[in-house]
Amino acid sequence: MKFTVKKDDLLPLLTRVNNIIEKKSTQKIRTHVLIRAANNEVELIGFDKEIKISGRTPAVIESSGETTVTSQKFHAIVSSIPNGEEALIELNDNSLDIVAGHSNFHLATIPAEDYPLPDSYVFEQSFSLPACDLVGLFNQVKFSMANNDVRHYLNGMLLHFTPSALFAVSTDGHRLSLAEIPNTFGIEEQKTIIPRKAVAEIIGWLSGEEENAQVNLSDTHLQVVFGRTELTTTVVNAEYPAYETVIPDLAEKLIVIPKEDLRKALQRAKILSSEYGVGVSLVFSPWKLDLSAKNIDNESVEDSLDINYDGEIIKTAFNINYLLEIISVVENENITLSLRDSQSSCLIFDAEKETARYVVMPMNI
Repeated sequence: MKFTVKKDDLLPLLTRVNNIIEKKSTQKIRTHVLIRAANNEVELIGFDKEIKISGRTPAVIESSGETTVTSQKFHAIVSSIPNGEEALIELNDNSLDIVAGHSNFHLATIPAEDYPLPDSYVFEQSFSLPACDLVGLFNQVKFSMANNDVRHYLNGMLLHFTPSALFAVSTDGHRLSLAEIPNTFGIEEQKTIIPRKAVAEIIGWLSGEEENAQVNLSDTHLQVVFGRTELTTTVVNAEYPAYETVIPDLAEKLIVIPKEDLRKALQRAKILSSEYGVGVSLVFSPWKLDLSAKNIDNESVEDSLDINYDGEIIKTAFNINYLLEIISVVENENITLSLRDSQSSCLIFDAEKETARYVVMPMNI
């Protein structure tokens, strides 16, 4: 195997593959990336327990072949090559030799036939949409996914196809995020839970891309295809909670607050909030919101905002970070809250774009 490849072509694909490959393993081969050279292309393949990524990039192939090397070291070497330069990569016996400029690297290899490639899968459903639309849908709800929860189905994002809409849903038990786009994909009823790591990889990979991405679905796997790269992930084999029952009905009186004013007030309150609870007390009264927070050192902060609300006084408290994360994805200059009483969960949304809704449970502080 011998080929020449531009660093600027190889590195983006290698970075994506390297991100998911295990850095340490009792099986050394699992820390390796599979390299294949043929037909004027180099293919890279890597996987972990959940995700497999494969992709191809142009190269000048002098002789075809395949091998595996430690992904982390190969990535570090390619990253060190100056931008715009090429690398000559050649397999000699048990060594992968990499020449770039005046630098020569020699990496130990393990034969490609020893690489434990995951099985190929058959996908029953398929649809495509602009990559930026998929990323936008995920970004609106990603922050509510649980992390290392024993309820493993919460450590991911639900995709729920209904006849009229595709919903993306996440919850950690303290809050819930839901966003939707029209279902023009011909998939009438299906639920798929995507693991947290796969969601992050898809967002990082497709952010800023406007061309169509293809999504393939089966009962056990989800695959995203974009350009010459494929990401395949296992899906969580579990029943997702009935999220629809968590979303409260609208209160009689809605609360409308300038988004930037609320964001700045919450950031000020966060300075002196408890590092353990990160809670903020809120008192909604006609045309005014009073905020306060304190910490274990008996330090405190009080603030107030003008709001659009003419209902009864409501005293409650929420996690500051939860509110700030919601504000960060609301596009409208105003944010709308629906709150029935001090013990109720709060429904938050953009009144001008009701394609995303957020539910936050109150805190005791």
